[in-house]
Parts: sequence; C-alpha cells; structure tokens
Amino acid sequence: MNSARAQAQPADVPARASFDIPAGALEDALSSFARQAGITLSFDPALVRGKNAAAIQGRRTVAEGLAELLSPHRLEAVPGTSGAYAVRQATGTPAAVSGPNAILPTLTVNAPGERADGQVEGYVAQRSATATRTDTPLLETPRAVTVVTRAQMDDQAVHTVEQSLRYSAGVLTEVAGYDTRFASLTVRGFAPAEYLDGFKLPTNSFATRWLVEPQALERVELLKGPGAVYDPSAPGGAINMVSKRPSAEAVREVSVSLGNRNRRQGSFDIGGAMNADGSLLFRLNGVLRNSDGQTDYSRDDRSFIAPSLTWMPSARTKVTLMAEATRDRTTPKSIWPQSALITPNPWGSIPRERYIGEPGYDRYDRDAFSLTYLFEHQLSDNWTLRQNARHARLDIDYRQVYGTGFQSDLRTLDRMVMRVDERNRTSTLDTQVEGRFSTGAVSHTLLMGMEYQRQASSQQGGIGPAPSIDAFAPVYGQPVSDPPVNGLGDNSITQRGFYVQDQMRKGPWSLGLTVRQDRARSSVNRLVSSSFGIDTNTKTTYNAGLLYLAPNGLAPYFSYATSFTPLPGAIPNGTLLKPELGRQFEAGLKYRPPGIDALFTVSVFDLRKSNSPVFDPFVIGPVSQIGEVRTRGPEFEARAALTKQLKLVASYTLLDAKVTQSLNPAEIGKQPLNTARQTASLWLDYRFGGPALKGWSVGGGIRHVGKVPASTDNSSYNPPYTLVDAALRYEQGPYSFALNATNLTDRSYVAGNGQYFGQRRAVQAKFSYRW
Repeated sequence: MNSARAQAQPADVPARASFDIPAGALEDALSSFARQAGITLSFDPALVRGKNAAAIQGRRTVAEGLAELLSPHRLEAVPGTSGAYAVRQATGTPAAVSGPNAILPTLTVNAPGERADGQVEGYVAQRSATATRTDTPLLETPRAVTVVTRAQMDDQAVHTVEQSLRYSAGVLTEVAGYDTRFASLTVRGFAPAEYLDGFKLPTNSFATRWLVEPQALERVELLKGPGAVYDPSAPGGAINMVSKRPSAEAVREVSVSLGNRNRRQGSFDIGGAMNADGSLLFRLNGVLRNSDGQTDYSRDDRSFIAPSLTWMPSARTKVTLMAEATRDRTTPKSIWPQSALITPNPWGSIPRERYIGEPGYDRYDRDAFSLTYLFEHQLSDNWTLRQNARHARLDIDYRQVYGTGFQSDLRTLDRMVMRVDERNRTSTLDTQVEGRFSTGAVSHTLLMGMEYQRQASSQQGGIGPAPSIDAFAPVYGQPVSDPPVNGLGDNSITQRGFYVQDQMRKGPWSLGLTVRQDRARSSVNRLVSSSFGIDTNTKTTYNAGLLYLAPNGLAPYFSYATSFTPLPGAIPNGTLLKPELGRQFEAGLKYRPPGIDALFTVSVFDLRKSNSPVFDPFVIGPVSQIGEVRTRGPEFEARAALTKQLKLVASYTLLDAKVTQSLNPAEIGKQPLNTARQTASLWLDYRFGGPALKGWSVGGGIRHVGKVPASTDNSSYNPPYTLVDAALRYEQGPYSFALNATNLTDRSYVAGNGQYFGQRRAVQAKFSYRW
C-alpha cells in the first residue's frame, strides 16, 4: 500500500480548494492531490499502475477532485473516521466517496506527493525532471542525480548555488577559491553546465557568467555526467536550478540577515491566488544585500527582483511568465602567483584578508535580465504539448590588478592589469510533445522535441603591466591605466537540436533510450587581428539506461551517455576551438527503505572528456586544448529523515583522475588540476521535541577535501583540509531565528594552482516572519 500525506493536517479542510495538478500517471496525480488538499490518501499501487489522469486546475471540493481522478477508471475513494481516504475498486456506479463507516486498509506511510518542479518537504526528494525532462521518480531514474531541497538550503544558510552542493557526492567546490562573482566547481573532475528551469545559462565567453540567486530557488538538481536530452551538455553534467513558481497556496515571508564583514541582507517571498477560482497565480521574490568581501577593500552588493505569473484559462492549459533582474557590484578575488600560497616565504604567511589590487579601480559589475515563457496544453488525457522560451541579457564591466610573481626579495609583487567588457545576448526556444501510453504490457513515456538557441557576445579587453606592490606592507594608490584592447572580439553560436526519448517500463524493469542530433554554427571575429572564422559541427549523442526496481526498494541500474559541447572562439593562432566531447559508463544501486523517508545511492563510473580548453592568466581566452582526461571511481550519497526529528546528508567520493592525451607529454598520466582523490561530508540536523526545548533545532556538518594538484606536472599540491559548519534555529508561530556559521573554526585552506584562498569563517543571523 502507498500513502500520500499532506504537509499539514488541518482540522477542517475547506469546502473548496485550489488545485494545480498536471496530467500524468494516476499514482502521481493522487499523491499531488493529497498534498494540496491536506488529506491522507492510501492506495494499492496495483490498482493505479498503468493508469493516467487528466490535469486538474482550479477550485474543487475534495469529493469533486477525487471523483474526477478516479471515476474514469471505476475506482472510488472511501473516507475513514480519522479523515483519511482509501482508494478501492468501485462496487457499482463509480462514485467519489462512500459511507463514512468504511474500514481503511493498513497504511504504509510514504513521503508526500510532489512534482518534479515543486516544493519538497525535508531533505529527500522523490521526483526530478533534470535527467529526463519528464516528471520521473528518482528511484526509477538510471542515473546518479542529486536534489538539494529548499529545506536543506535554508538549514545550511547557503549564500550561493555552489554552496548548496558542498555536501554532494562527486562535487568539489571552490576549485578557484572563494569567489562571489560566479561558481567554480567540478563534478566528477569536470566543470558542469548550468541551467535555470531547463534553459542553459550563458557561458560562451571569458568572464560573462550568470550567478543565480539561491533565495529564489525551490531546489537545485545535479545530473552527473553527460545528458543527451539537453542541448549539448557538458561532460561534467548539468546543474539545473528550479525557480520558485506561482502556486495556489499563499506564500508570505520576509527576512532580514546580519553577518560578519558588515553583511546586511533583506529578502521577501510573496505569492498566491489573485482571483476566486485560482486561475491566476503570482509569485514575487526579492533580495537586497550590502556587504563587504572577505579581503580588504572589497564588496559584495546585490539587488534582485523576480516576479512571475501563471494563468490557467482552462483545465487543460497553463501559461507562466517569469522575469528576473539582477544588479551586482562586487570586487574580484585576489589572484596570487602560482604556488605563492603553498610555498614557504621568509617574510611569513600571507594574510587571507590581504588585497593586492587597487582600491577604486578593481570591480566586477554585472547587470542581468531574463524573461521566460512556459506554455503547457494537454492535447488529450495522454498527450501534452509544451513550449518554453527565454531571452537573457548579461552585461559585464570587469577591471582587476593581480599578482604574477615575486621579485628576488620575495615580498615585492609584480602585477598586471586586466580589463574586460562583455555583452551577451541569449535566446532559447524549446518545443516538445510528451505522450504516456501503453503497448501491451509495456508502458511508455515518449518525449519528442526540437530546440533552438543563439548566443551572441561582444567582447573587448586587454592585459598590460601594472605597478608592483609590497605584498607584506602594501601601499595603495599607484596610478593604473586601462590596458589597450588586445584581445577578444565578437563570438556567436547558433544551435539547433532534435531529440527523442522513450522511457519504457514493464513490471519492475525500466529502460530509457534517448537520441539527440545537434547542428552548431559558431563564428568568431577578432577585432585586433581582423580575422574571421566560421565553423559548423553536427553530432548525434545518445543516452541509454536500464534499471530494475525490486519490491524491497533496491534498484540496481546501468547507463551509458555521450555529450557534445560546441565552443565558440579560437586560440591565439586563430584556430577555432573544437567541440568538447564526453562519454560515460555508470553502474549503481539505489535504495529507498520501506517506511523511511530516505534515498541511498552507490555508483561507479568511467567518464572521459576530450578537447578541454586550457587558460593562461597572461592571455584573455583559451590558449590550447587538452586531448583527453579520464576520471573514474565510486561514489556514495545518502539523504534521509532517520526519525521525525533527525535528518542526514552524507557523501563520499574516491576519484581516480588522469590526463590520457595531451600536446604536452609531461602532463600524460598526471592527475589534472581541480581534482581531489578523496572528498567526504556529513551533515546532521536535529529538531528537539520536548516541551522545554520546543521549537529549537541544531545542525552541524563536516567536509573533507583531499590534496589537489597545484601544477600540471603534479610537482606541488594544495594541502588537504577539513571544515566544520554549524547551525542553531528557533521557531515560534510565524517567527523564526537562525544562526549559521560556515567554516566555524576559521580553517585556512588554498585552492586552484596554489594561488587562491578558500572561504573564511562566515557567521550569519537571520530573522524571518511568515503570515
């Protein structure tokens, strides 16, 4: 038996409530209905298996909604004296509800019903669309997928999306040090692609990067390894960030945060129905932050607003419009010479707060705007048409003075100055049809789609000399001039993709097959050299996965996937960049224990990436491409509510990474940069239940990162480190207070080529009010 339980159990369910349930499997629809109605609903999976339900949108009574879902299949819902409902075969004319004295079958409590793009109660998600683009149970997905829920992000008080993934298997964060401008992380040894609501974020330029606001997200999902169903994905996988969306349930929350380094932040999240029938919904998120950075003379200021609106003109049609605008005024992190932070210096250790740029000159200013349109229309009970579109604009003004090497006295630091101005415009259109049907004993979820994306970047910049500085007793204020334009130009890339995916299920067996063909046309116009180049690439990528779901909750699986990522631009000699190629074999075992809200995943993989670009601090843009890098190894990840009061997140990765092909023979066989052989983490969160400590919660975590190469020939390494995080919370009615500390012991650690510092201790107090 399955039981879908609502987030809360109100004493009196309203006569009519607003519902927003997509068309799909009847089992999923019943779970979503139970959560939105505030009821407990139990059913035998055998009764609903292979059956589909039409979408339910708008206001209905519980009886009307249950009848609409169940009566087409000659099923009915029987209420018990406790207010719970049980689904059974109708005995006569289909009816929604029978007599109040019916006896309920024994319940096996499961987690709440949820949608792949919706809210999750606790740390353990049940469903995701990141691996398949369809609403699919994680236990039935033959890939390693991590879902970081809103609850986990709140409990850990993450400031960035990168921080939300610190406790995930296979993920190494801060590979280029602590950076408030954008994420610097690897997944299984490679940088992942970033998506927001399934749309790929702009990444086809030197310094233009999107920084998604975590306060506006419902969940952060990570697909590890290539994913053929997406527009050419990265070998490292895909981070898909799911925005908070309009809902019929009222949302009203305001928060104020105070932290060290003069951090002051206010945020709000407001939403709900705008009319009586619930056909018009809205959501509004906003953040305003003023803060210093972790080095002297630095700042981290942000203004963010994200309105969204959903209109449901009929029970079969839904249109959602989402917009967001961001204004960032930040200071670049300090860039030290290679290995400077791990090489002993007779003058002592370099302070982590030391700033080696020029106050008043260095800046990283970003202005971003996006407009998104999501359309869904149910053609029939089994077929759904979707069209999604987004236009994004991103403007960057980047100036920085950075260190390049020490002089013979080992304290005078030679410096250079970098200037980059970039303008990026990205437009994406994705149209798809999804069908759910059966052929004999095999059920199918068929997805067919075509996708168009164009990215265009206008870039100009240069690198030149800057005055030297005493790194141990700096005197600022030396004149710095913008260097002449000596690099970059105009880049564009246009992609057209067609994809077909069939998720087949027969009994306990699930088989997923995906094929996608992409045609990419890239062009580069170098302004300084007046050179121009055009390249067109066509590639077919594949994904196949097989999974067996045993009755005891064990699910062994195997998958194979390839990827193709066009790269705009050229290396200094004018040669256009070749597309990145990826290939992965993965086998694993998932386990969801009966009666426990938990998901355990063990996986082993072999992942290869070719044509990876190589960057140099003295040149804007890539200088070459590595032939091939191979990573492989086992991973373990656990997310569980061990009891009603204790939640857990744990991970471990043993990574074997090696350069297998390179133009530089000295690199072959060596461990590549930005990879750690071992990483491990554990987070525990406990909510007190006794009357004396009612409302109080505590949380704590530990993160370990093994040594990381600081040079391509592996002659030097960044030392391993272990960090501790902590949390203390109190909730009373609509009020809540949280105190969080990241890197509680203020452990000093180094990243990158031994030239970047990691995050220092950060303490934050947050006050929230919900009504």
